[in-house]
Amino acid sequence: MAETFAFADLKHILVDRVGLPEEDVVDDPDATFEDMGLDSLAFVEIQLAMQQEYGFTIADEDAAKITTVGEAIEYVNGRLAEQEV
Repeated sequence: MAETFAFADLKHILVDRVGLPEEDVVDDPDATFEDMGLDSLAFVEIQLAMQQEYGFTIADEDAAKITTVGEAIEYVNGRLAEQEV
């Protein structure tokens, strides 16, 4: 069965790796990381965590396009689907 990346997985990264308080994590696909109080340095940590946990590299050009919760989930799931082929 295919591995999928869900909001709970992203929340785990935001809380455990980035140190964002759990109550600040917004379960809304349109919520931006900036809305949650994260800066570009925090997103680099998110990027590294996703790469380590899921075994693929996120190009900086792709990372620059990921600004919302929904975009992050969609991107990771797309990359996971590519790995299955």
